[in-house]
Amino acid sequence: MTSLRMAAQLLVLPILATGLSSCGDPIDDYCESLRGHQEQLTTTLGEDGTSGLIAALPIFEDLERNAPDDIAKDWKTLTGAISGLSTALEDAGVSADDFENGEPPEGVGDAEAKKIADAATKVSSTKTQEASVRVQQQARDVCHTSLTL
Repeated sequence: MTSLRMAAQLLVLPILATGLSSCGDPIDDYCESLRGHQEQLTTTLGEDGTSGLIAALPIFEDLERNAPDDIAKDWKTLTGAISGLSTALEDAGVSADDFENGEPPEGVGDAEAKKIADAATKVSSTKTQEASVRVQQQARDVCHTSLTL
């Protein structure tokens, strides 16, 4: 009976070890996600200014979902600001590319233009910029990955 129990333990231990190792470390998982998105982010953010930020929003949201606790709030600040601008533009039926010298295109009402301007101000706010700096610093320090926003 003891040899049967020992055989069962020998069969179960590798299965348990495999199951436990697949859980992964949240920081390792986040860093892997960051590295996995790095090339696409570089390409997307290389697009023209605000349009690039908005195009990168799904990637930012994925990184926010995977972010460890110490940086999650900063990702939320960043994605929230960009999402707000994206929504304001969508609600007005325009894109960031439609603006010329900061002026809204014809047909955008005053209320819509104000919402867009307020959302753009939030993206460029000190709070959002500081969150961006912390996200980038954490990427360098913890993930040893360059992330330029």
